[in-house]
Amino acid sequence: MVMFFSFLIAMLVTMVLIPPLMRSAEWLQIVDLPNERKVHSGAIPRVGGLAMVAGAVLPPVLWLLPSPEVLGLLLGMLVILGFGLWDDRVDLDYRLKFAGQCLAALIVWWAGVRVDELPVLGEVAPWLSLPLTVFALLAITNAINLADGLDGLAGGSVLLSLAGIALLAYMANLAAPLLIALAVMGSLLGFLRFNTYPARVFMGDGGSQFLGFATGVLAILLTQQSEAGYSLSLPILLLGLPILDTIMVMVRRLREGRSPFSADKNHIHHRLLALGLDHYQAVFVIYVVQAVLVTAAYYLRDAPDAWILTVYLLCCVLVVTGLIWAGGRDWRRASAGGNRDLAGDLFGVRLERITQWGVSAAAFSMPLYLLSGGWLAQAPSADMAWLSAGLLIFLLLWWGWRRGPTLSLPERGAVYLAGAWALYHVQRSALEGPWTALSNVYFVLLAVTVAVAFRCSRDRRFAATPLDFLVVFLVVVFPQVPGLDVGYPQDLARLIVLFCAIELVLTHLRGRADWVRITTCVLLGLPLLHMFM
Repeated sequence: MVMFFSFLIAMLVTMVLIPPLMRSAEWLQIVDLPNERKVHSGAIPRVGGLAMVAGAVLPPVLWLLPSPEVLGLLLGMLVILGFGLWDDRVDLDYRLKFAGQCLAALIVWWAGVRVDELPVLGEVAPWLSLPLTVFALLAITNAINLADGLDGLAGGSVLLSLAGIALLAYMANLAAPLLIALAVMGSLLGFLRFNTYPARVFMGDGGSQFLGFATGVLAILLTQQSEAGYSLSLPILLLGLPILDTIMVMVRRLREGRSPFSADKNHIHHRLLALGLDHYQAVFVIYVVQAVLVTAAYYLRDAPDAWILTVYLLCCVLVVTGLIWAGGRDWRRASAGGNRDLAGDLFGVRLERITQWGVSAAAFSMPLYLLSGGWLAQAPSADMAWLSAGLLIFLLLWWGWRRGPTLSLPERGAVYLAGAWALYHVQRSALEGPWTALSNVYFVLLAVTVAVAFRCSRDRRFAATPLDFLVVFLVVVFPQVPGLDVGYPQDLARLIVLFCAIELVLTHLRGRADWVRITTCVLLGLPLLHMFM
């Protein structure tokens, strides 16, 4: 329950904070202005990192303190955020940014997060632990920071890395890294709904450095500070593409006689755009490569370090060779207007109708699944039942006072909470037999339905993005992990799909507010019915 709600709380806090922070961005002087190196054409608020840190910090504060490693990580996060926001406002000199990153790394090293062994070489001298830890965290932090060049790019790549870390931590019974990884994942998902192309908010240096730093610390805890026995080289695969991207651009800058920290447009995403891919396609290609590397990390988690390094080098050779081959052939993709639809229809069916079919399918099947599962499940605990009752009473009072043709913000929040609670109750009841197979098939179909419906939608605010394909990847892959019974990874994948389906319904099911209200009240009332039966 703690793991499940750490993800949920982080996501909701981030989603709630982003809109008011966006409105305050100009007053805070945290706005990203376009220039010759950037692909956006207008001023975009850079406050996403502030909201993400707030969402990610809250669950560890509630459930993990006063662990020294956790306290050190939280303090390090705040230092990274402070220097990142400072950089977002005044464009700091890189030496001052490094000073802030070094301070954060020193804090977590003092708290016990340390690199004591190296792949192949084994244990290192005690006096080398500090410089190695600082170097590792600075390298990962700046690799993620440099990868933040397109809408949703850094966030989606790190989401895949964190999903791999969370899965491995869960399999090794590492509670603290698992909870922190889930909290950061929740904050990322809440941010990405505002950041995927075309972005309405950026994470800024505060957000990208926070993600890199947190992911680096979690990778160290997973491989260096635990008894899990995972290979020490595993972080190289978990963070494979950002590391490769950083090495490529720095080598090229040095060959040209420039500083390795100078800015240019030689990153992998820039080269994909130069090949003719549009924004959406470039991000999707990078997601696919990162997903392959994270999947390889899972299957090679216990392999010798030499095997992991060999696999990573082969992947790097394939990526670099592919870029050189495509560039040499002057390869192009006709992306203008063609990536969204073909003359407004698909196999003779209007796209608007496909979206409406998806909305209807989700609106009908979600309540049916949750009510059926809730009815068959065992009775919930008394505290959860009374919590459900309190939310139901609030909704009924609000309905009588402010009922309107559209759902208000508190009502929309209640819909998400009711869906999350109902899903949690069904999952924790561990229904067996045909229900398990039916549940897996249903969520795979729901994920595909939501992705297709968003993709065909004419509503540009919620058009399908590479994030929606990440959702499909998570919900399809996690239930198939060998030996992994119903648990946190599947819960999270299904919660993500459920929230995307709710978003689809609330966005497109116009004129049916009362139907949504009634369905939500029935879901909240089912636990009370269980109690009095």
